[in-house]
Amino acid sequence: MCSFNRCFEAVSTFFQRIFEKIGVFIGTYPVVLIIASIVVTLCLSCGMITLSNETDTETLYTPINSRASQDRVQYQATFPDATGSNYRGYALTALDMYGRLLISSTTGGNILSNASMQEIRNHISTIKDINVTYEGLVFKYDDICARQNGSCFASGEFLTTDAVYNAYLSGGITYPNWNNIDISAFLGQVNYTGETVVSAKYLSVTFNLRMDSTVNKAKARAWEEAFLKRAASLNTTFTRINYAASHSLDTELNKNTNGDIVFFSITFTLMITYATVVAGGDVVSSRTWASWAGVLAAGFGILSSFGLVSLCGVKFVNIVGVTPFLIIGIGVDDMFLLMSSWAETYPHRDKSVASRMGMTFASAGIGITITSLTDLLAFLTGVSSVFLSVRNFCLYTGVAVIFCYLYQCLFFSPCLAIHGRRVHSNRHCMTCLKTKSRAELRKDGASTCRVLCCGGSPPTKRGQDERFFETLPRKYLPRMLLSVWGKVIVIVLFLAYLGVSIWGTLNFKQGLILKNLVSTDSYYHSYSEIYDAYFSSAFPVPFVFGPTTNYTDKNTVDNIESLVNSSKTDSGVDENSLICWFNSYKSATAYDNSSTTAFVSGLKTFFTTTTLFDNDVVFDATDTDIKASRCYLLSTNIKESNAQSDVMVRMRALADNSPLSVYTFHPAYIFFEQYAAILPSTLQTVGLALVVMTVVTCIFLPHPLLVFLVVLNVVSILVGIFGFLYMWGLSLSSVTMIHLIMSVGFSVDFSVHVCSAYMIGEGRNRREKTESAIVHAAGPILNGGMSSFLGILVLVFSKSYIFNSFFKIMFTVILFGMLHAVFLLPVILSILGPVTKPFISPASSRSNSRPPSPPIDYM
Repeated sequence: MCSFNRCFEAVSTFFQRIFEKIGVFIGTYPVVLIIASIVVTLCLSCGMITLSNETDTETLYTPINSRASQDRVQYQATFPDATGSNYRGYALTALDMYGRLLISSTTGGNILSNASMQEIRNHISTIKDINVTYEGLVFKYDDICARQNGSCFASGEFLTTDAVYNAYLSGGITYPNWNNIDISAFLGQVNYTGETVVSAKYLSVTFNLRMDSTVNKAKARAWEEAFLKRAASLNTTFTRINYAASHSLDTELNKNTNGDIVFFSITFTLMITYATVVAGGDVVSSRTWASWAGVLAAGFGILSSFGLVSLCGVKFVNIVGVTPFLIIGIGVDDMFLLMSSWAETYPHRDKSVASRMGMTFASAGIGITITSLTDLLAFLTGVSSVFLSVRNFCLYTGVAVIFCYLYQCLFFSPCLAIHGRRVHSNRHCMTCLKTKSRAELRKDGASTCRVLCCGGSPPTKRGQDERFFETLPRKYLPRMLLSVWGKVIVIVLFLAYLGVSIWGTLNFKQGLILKNLVSTDSYYHSYSEIYDAYFSSAFPVPFVFGPTTNYTDKNTVDNIESLVNSSKTDSGVDENSLICWFNSYKSATAYDNSSTTAFVSGLKTFFTTTTLFDNDVVFDATDTDIKASRCYLLSTNIKESNAQSDVMVRMRALADNSPLSVYTFHPAYIFFEQYAAILPSTLQTVGLALVVMTVVTCIFLPHPLLVFLVVLNVVSILVGIFGFLYMWGLSLSSVTMIHLIMSVGFSVDFSVHVCSAYMIGEGRNRREKTESAIVHAAGPILNGGMSSFLGILVLVFSKSYIFNSFFKIMFTVILFGMLHAVFLLPVILSILGPVTKPFISPASSRSNSRPPSPPIDYM
């Protein structure tokens, strides 16, 4: 054990000597460093001119290079887009473009009433008559609509015809299937007796757009924009309209996040105010200007990182909007640490400001370095994520952490040195003129107002300019935590916390519910609430057979039937939903499997009798053999995103295990991939971050028992965060995954500095050393936690899921981190901590005085 203690002392001495030299340099040339920092910030921030946004939901929130994205390339290369000639919703090769109306009745709640139907027909006519101008040309829906049997095909429109209305009146419409059509995709909240429809509250009408080469996406997008404007202004008497277009999610997400960035200005003001209150004093000792410089240094870090990363071509993603709130918290925490260590040099006013700055960095340098390094490495591990939103966020934020650290050292610290020179010269904080102490002014007979506004003197010991938040913890916490009952209560509460957290961890959900990304007052959110609740969520499950499939071979036919039958038995698949050209062809008179030529010839004859399967068979270049074909099943009405992903995974397994050349793909699989990838990706990334943090801890805190306690503390905090995802009503997604990565770095910061304070602290036994650790670490940690909380407080009012979830998780991280570090860890150290002799730092030994505070941090 002694060898570990000597190792710790050697490492601490080595780093403290380095940081002492850095501090002396900063204290010697403060003006030069301040000017250089401002110039660098101005230059780098110009890079923001090149900033570009990425708002595509698929690009941001689905895994990069997933199997679905690879299968899509093959799928689209094999099957041409047929939306302009033979639109079939289940046969799409890409997610379709559309405008959709969800129409409900305001009279009696039955959308199938005559009055409602008449008004719906008017709505449809109005939408089809919208004139849209694109590149100087005027066009209507008829010019870009998806077509089937030579006419525009709007899904659900057939239910508004007189023939269907008459069938409804005669009780001839059945639910959910009618005339081989699944009408649950078009009617919502249906009331039916037996299978006969009695009434329905909602009707969905989708204006499908063609997506072939004759219509570019920009033109279709222009029509969608016009559709949204017109749908919002439809005149209604008997109906109520909810609406959306295929790009609505992307647009509303970006609008929502950009709108909430205004909260940053409020946060900046809050942090300035808090720093002013905490850093107050008399007119000489006041640290207000220095504290403002610390907040400004964090702002410099944000501007520099955004400019540099943008200049490197990394796109800004909406979730990066939370980065400023995070960096402000980190920067202010480092600022408080440096000011706290500076306060330890008050008894050494006989030394130069440069020497005192060296002592400050010898004490605080390791602390702020650990803070920044652990946060940086946590974000660097996030760069390996399969989600672009996570990658780009971690790049922007990781670089911001670096710059924030540098500016705290090279901008705020020089400002602190200038503050030290002013205080040493007994100059007024506003006028910089020399002034008398308050005692001298009172002796001279000055008024109370003049004494308060003009009198002051340099502090001679720590505590003279500290406030309630800084002094309270060290007065009461040691007595509370080190008593027997205090320890018992803390341990019991911890076990209760651990039990609740584990229960929550076992119950949290996975996957990103896309509608949660937009504001609750967005038209898209209300639309999604209705559509998800009352309309079928069934999706196609296509099986694609490759060119080596011999449809005339009995074994092949048996394998196809085996694959289809196995799929039908799956709980997530509708066994009566098969749509397959092969099965239909086998039942036709034209069927001939005597040879490949006869098979293809008979198939072409069969296709002349129906257009249903025209999109599903692709012939080779010679037109005498089949290059590829596909058959479909439909899933059941699955609402849970994880269950949808599970069906995809199980269907893939069936296809992969089949002896046939077959795979399954549907455009919706692109989004299902995130549900399949999020848990393993999160565990991998967070696990890697935890390993990296352990290595860093070993470097700066080379004691096996303390490293173990730090890791144990971090794991406990992570379990709590995972568990409270469920309590907060959050799911594990690429958004919350980012917050979990952040929490690893912050959790290490909390724990390491208490352990470091314990090792360096004075005391002959565990109790005395733990008391020393509490005295030196508890106040700054709680103070820093409060500042970090203020940094995110305004986000509780945000309507953005991204910002709101950030607040919830960061609040959890701050709360659990503080409770573990200030309450649990001291109790454990008082029972199991290593006993060492007091450690004397190099700076302290040269000054022949009490050693400065250990390298503690607020977060």
